[in-house]
Amino acid sequence: MRITVPVPLRQRPREFRVVHEEAVIHEETSLRARILGRTARLVFKPLLNLAPLNDRSLTLMRSLDARAAKGPRSRFVEPVAFELGGVHVESMTHRYGPTSAMTVLYLHGGGFFSCGIETHRRICERLALYTGGTVVSVEYTQLPDGPVAASVADAIAAYEGLLEIAEDPTKIVVAGDSAGGYLTMKVAELATRRGLQQPAALLGFSPLLSLDPDHEKEQVKRVTRVRDAYLPMRRVGLIRERWLPEGSQIEGEDSPLDAADHIDSPTFLVGVEDEMLRPEIEAMALLLSERGVPVETHLWRGQVHAFPVMVDAIPESREALRLAADFARRAVGEAAERASDDSGRHEEPLEGEVVEEPTTSADDEVIDVELETSGRDRRRRWFFQAS
Repeated sequence: MRITVPVPLRQRPREFRVVHEEAVIHEETSLRARILGRTARLVFKPLLNLAPLNDRSLTLMRSLDARAAKGPRSRFVEPVAFELGGVHVESMTHRYGPTSAMTVLYLHGGGFFSCGIETHRRICERLALYTGGTVVSVEYTQLPDGPVAASVADAIAAYEGLLEIAEDPTKIVVAGDSAGGYLTMKVAELATRRGLQQPAALLGFSPLLSLDPDHEKEQVKRVTRVRDAYLPMRRVGLIRERWLPEGSQIEGEDSPLDAADHIDSPTFLVGVEDEMLRPEIEAMALLLSERGVPVETHLWRGQVHAFPVMVDAIPESREALRLAADFARRAVGEAAERASDDSGRHEEPLEGEVVEEPTTSADDEVIDVELETSGRDRRRRWFFQAS
């Protein structure tokens, strides 16, 4: 017996509304990305909703993150640990490089209470490959060891330290995802306030641009309903109390969105259509572009918050990193190494307004290399040694 099941016609996709008129829209979603998003909604979001936010649970989360990160690593990158401005960091250069004098200072995400160098090593390895430069990943202070003010202090200390040892201080790019995106913008702001060399570029992947993203703001326009795949909005108020405890003082503005006038570096931003942080990402893009700061904004449909970190899971993350690397190379005066191909993107010329407020495969040939130590700064670099 044959049973016929009627298949509904494919619904017309909803309009992808934007605020920043120069935003590039990426509408196609891979099967892997859809599976990942579904898993995040069914598993991770409920866990984050229920997890207590006391010192013990935060410490446990950090421990679990470190254990989960102990997986396969690139055989083309050798990380080297040292201290930079008194802050623990890890430097890496791809075996096929460096082909650029660029240095990328990377600040990991995790809500200022989770993740670390280990969890974000793979994205740093990819950035080392795609940029051709040296990537320095920062292990900044997090909860419960210190509030956001301590994280900011470590980030700017690492940047100042990097200015002293970088091959070319004018080619330092600062990058980060989520909470690391917050620190990325804070580094740019404080570099201006302290009279330091400005970063050559800023790369923000779903950056946190305000410490109260769940509150309505006059300069932020929401054009779509928030359906974040795994960030529960109702917990933000609780974690904010830990971010800004009584007596804690962040240098400069508490929120980068309020410090746009102090940010002059070319900026690359990635956001997700329905994530919690997207409205402020577009607001920042508008604030910077209206001041003449070069801004490139990419908005993705069907992805999860900070998806570029998941380089081993979905193709969209690798595409986002290639676009970011190309932007960084142009910002430091170098040609992009490869053309990025994304047929599912388009520019959306819609009006926006700011309201004033009163890869490499396993089959590729491997070049033999030697790892050498250079200078008192204890950095190591890969040098080609043809076989």
